[in-house]
Amino acid sequence: MAAKLSIRSYSFDSDRHSHDHYQLTFPLLGTTNIDTGRHHERAAPGQCVIVLKGDEHEFAPSRGSQFLVADMDELPDSMKNLTESFIFVSQPVLSFCYFVQKQLENQISPALEASMGEWFVQLLNEQEFVTKIDPRISKVIEYLERDLSLSPPLSELADVACLSLSQFKALFKKETGTTPGQHLLRLRMEKARALLVHTDYPISVIASNVGYQDISSFSHRFSSYFGMPPSSLRKH
Repeated sequence: MAAKLSIRSYSFDSDRHSHDHYQLTFPLLGTTNIDTGRHHERAAPGQCVIVLKGDEHEFAPSRGSQFLVADMDELPDSMKNLTESFIFVSQPVLSFCYFVQKQLENQISPALEASMGEWFVQLLNEQEFVTKIDPRISKVIEYLERDLSLSPPLSELADVACLSLSQFKALFKKETGTTPGQHLLRLRMEKARALLVHTDYPISVIASNVGYQDISSFSHRFSSYFGMPPSSLRKH
């Protein structure tokens, strides 16, 4: 399965239509109001809008906005059981969207376009998507993802969310199912594993990049999380 990818800018105020395929819309610049027939919301960069085959939907983009649109005959497996039309995407997915934008705007290459469509579906199938999440908590998650070497205190995160400390902790747990500390740990460990596998950075540098100045503390935490020491990923 592959997706047909295109970059679109719209000059109309709004349009209502349907089509005989599934469509995923990823805002890259600006926002758009979309009524999918199931849900109505304003979408912005960092989100994906799922339009089902045959569903009549209304699209009202802001002036100058741009979108990556993926047309496909069926949804990726990771999306088939989602009940929401609007979902949040990870930073790697959003980065890939911008990569596709640069490639499509630069040249016409059927072979490259077909490959990107296949990669895109594979990337989406690897994701765990977040649907409705309180924007105050979404803002905190983005704040944490900006620099995993930092360990902001809970009081600072509560300020980012504009909540009291007790309100913040309760809402974060309700929206994500984890504590802020557990969420940050997951982000750090997944990032560390990716750097260990895909780069030749020294383990000490990787540890520092994910918030550990002491390599032994990092190794202990990594081993506890994945059941193997970080050095084992460097044995090829």
